[in-house]
Amino acid sequence: MTAALVFIGVAAAAAIAAMFRRRRPAQRAVAIDPFVLSEPWRRSVSAAQAAQRRYKEIVAATPAGPLRSNMESITRQVQRGVEECWFIAKRGDELDAALNRLDSVSLRTRLEQSSDDATRASLQAQLDSAERIRSTRDSTDQRLRLLNTRLGELLAQAAEVSVGADTTGDLDSAVDDVVTQLESLRLALDEVNNPRPGGAGQASPSP
Repeated sequence: MTAALVFIGVAAAAAIAAMFRRRRPAQRAVAIDPFVLSEPWRRSVSAAQAAQRRYKEIVAATPAGPLRSNMESITRQVQRGVEECWFIAKRGDELDAALNRLDSVSLRTRLEQSSDDATRASLQAQLDSAERIRSTRDSTDQRLRLLNTRLGELLAQAAEVSVGADTTGDLDSAVDDVVTQLESLRLALDEVNNPRPGGAGQASPSP
């Protein structure tokens, strides 16, 4: 009897929690403006937005019914993917700005011309920092390009789904996987810029 009452209580709590989740207001869309970024980050965000627009057009052209409803349910994940791309691109743009401020060419010239040990040590430390930032920047750019390409391919496949068998479950899982990888890349960048105490500091995000 006691076990039955506990089960009923847990089920009721879960039902109430689900009700509140459904009533929770939708999150406000993130304002995205690729034109405030430098290249190649601007291009990455623009490509993600273009893929999203194509997907919306495909969904809009799909006849009303279960298939269209299933495709519409993926729209939020697509939006998340574009937002993650935007966040990553902004961090990449910040890395480029940091590299420009460090000016490795000037630092290297000063290092070659300096004879003071303390000055040389300081200049070498700045060059090492610039190299770590550049490594992070390059690996981020490469990874973002690959994930963007994958997302674009998946959304292009939606055209086939809209006129064929309902494989939106597979499409949903594949899009979710790409979005998860984008989120992981962003979190890795956050960790690079805000290392935990005792962490390694600047490092390249895992591929």
